Amino acid sequence: MSPSRRRVLGTMAAAGAAVVGTAACASVFGSRPTGPPAADPDLPRPSGAPRQQGTVVDVRAAGATGDGVTDDAPAFARALAQARAGDTVFVPAGTYHLVPARSLVVPPGVLLAGEPGRSVLRMTPRATAAIEVRGADCALDGLELARAGDVETVLLRVGQVDRLTLSRLVFSGATDVYGSFCHGIQLGVDGDTSTALTLTDSLLHRLTYGLYQANDSRAVTTGVAVDGCTFARNANTDLEFNSPSGSFRQVRVRGCTFRDNDSPGFAVGIAYCADVAVSGCTMANYRMEAVHVEDWSSDVTVSGNRMTACGLSEYAFVQIIQGCSRVVVRGNTFDATANTSEIAVVNALAGGRGSSAGGRPVVPPTAVTVTGNEFRCSSDVTAVAFLGVDGGAITGNRISGLALDDALDLDGATRVAVGSNAAV
Repeated sequence: MSPSRRRVLGTMAAAGAAVVGTAACASVFGSRPTGPPAADPDLPRPSGAPRQQGTVVDVRAAGATGDGVTDDAPAFARALAQARAGDTVFVPAGTYHLVPARSLVVPPGVLLAGEPGRSVLRMTPRATAAIEVRGADCALDGLELARAGDVETVLLRVGQVDRLTLSRLVFSGATDVYGSFCHGIQLGVDGDTSTALTLTDSLLHRLTYGLYQANDSRAVTTGVAVDGCTFARNANTDLEFNSPSGSFRQVRVRGCTFRDNDSPGFAVGIAYCADVAVSGCTMANYRMEAVHVEDWSSDVTVSGNRMTACGLSEYAFVQIIQGCSRVVVRGNTFDATANTSEIAVVNALAGGRGSSAGGRPVVPPTAVTVTGNEFRCSSDVTAVAFLGVDGGAITGNRISGLALDDALDLDGATRVAVGSNAAV
């Protein structure tokens, strides 16, 4: 790589270091959109039979109309107040207009469930969040949570929880219509330790952040599993596992689809995390990184994913910066044949500009391994750049579109094993 190109990559990465950790930012980038919310018929929506348990409290019996016009929030509040641990608050098929003055709270042990694909909650809350959960063994299933007006809101706010299950949900933020922010799921509200959060078979689209934990939260969130979900056209990061005042532990993202994100965010942002695995996912059409790892995160594995046309404007497909350690990028397929910006597909370097987003000194990553991947490259990219990285390996990768001499950049790297890479 030429010195000038090296400077380009380093400058771009430096600017990117401050991006993770911006979940508290309320604005959506770009001009104010207009028109009706996009229908997104190309996106998969949950289906199947309703789920119920224990005593069933029907929101219609509590006075909800489901006509899409009447404010059904008081009826939902009454139904939720009637339910006890082990019960179901059931939302039959229909469109429910909800304008709660206070967040609707799902009690501990209660399942709030609808008919997948048919039970729609159109919400314009006057509260900070539309729905809140806290406590043990709560669950939401088979509902669409949609913002229906120009309000700044979080669709689902999560306090201290144990064994929270979110399944077959649709989160719709309408950021294509409204200039105000709308986040899908906010974790760590109570600032304590939460365990065993599961998000499965759900669609999160046209939100600001799909899932995040605020920068000032001191919560430690342990045991997060995101399986079989689709994230599309969000206005910032889809999954933001970052909280400078708190942390995430034992995070698994598996078999998800991430697509069409023309924003200053990522598919998966990882910072202040330990024991994270992103596997078997498909990621396509990202202006910036698909996976961003920074701020002292450790024991992170990115494996078996297919990434296409990511880093279209800047940075990388996978970027690793700011003191991270023991990061493994293994068995992925990277298709960068459509890329025209000078990026490194996998880019590992110190990052930051004086201080990181979390306020720590700039430190390069250590023990980074890139192995067994397939790189399909345009002539504008570098397959792997290790700039100042201490320790690790670049081995057993197959690279097309570039000669090996142009595919790897190890400027300033030390104790890095390189071998068995093949240009094909």
